[in-house]
Amino acid sequence: MAWQDLQQEATGDLIEYMKWGNQPEYKDTADDAFIVFCFRYRDDVQKKCRIIARNWGYDTTVGDEIAEKTFARFRKYITFNPGECGKKDIDTCVKFYLYAIAGRILADHKKIDTEGPSPFTGQEQIIREFPDMEALKIQAERKAILKQQYDIIKNALDRLSPKHRIIYLTYKQYEAYLDEGYNLPRELLKALREELELSQASIRVYKKAAFDKVDEYLKIYGAK
Repeated sequence: MAWQDLQQEATGDLIEYMKWGNQPEYKDTADDAFIVFCFRYRDDVQKKCRIIARNWGYDTTVGDEIAEKTFARFRKYITFNPGECGKKDIDTCVKFYLYAIAGRILADHKKIDTEGPSPFTGQEQIIREFPDMEALKIQAERKAILKQQYDIIKNALDRLSPKHRIIYLTYKQYEAYLDEGYNLPRELLKALREELELSQASIRVYKKAAFDKVDEYLKIYGAK
């Protein structure tokens, strides 16, 4: 089957076919569906990307680059849900969804221009367990100090749920970058939301509770 055979398919069906890309027997169909999807929305998205790029002081080359990355990201993270379109028809809903992706990509592009590349590599992972303190190859005196802090933090988090622990450890792992003003990568935040079944707002609440509890324990027991 060639991609032209899918040109009359509804947009919702094309998106469903694209989700089959990780199944070898359906990969060609997923690829063909993506081609049709791109042709269906390319002109509109490219036009919009050129406009917003120009408004941000960039030329059409950057706009075209943003459009290309928009489609690539849509396919890589297919989270679009037609059920959330409300009264809008699906084509209008898809366009607004793609515009939102383009806006985020352009914002990232602008940030790199002004602040330099992000220190995150895309390989960041959720941290679920404490590190093995005994495996640390550091001086015994330094290890003893860290071990004391480790025990206090662990005791504090043991008073909370496993979700609190995971959120605390993950944010703590990348604390140096966060202190420089960077946010955790969107892909990592998305993975956290999905694994913990929490909204981003709920994650912020859990994070505050975990850090507050650890600070409380460090003040009480760390001063001894």
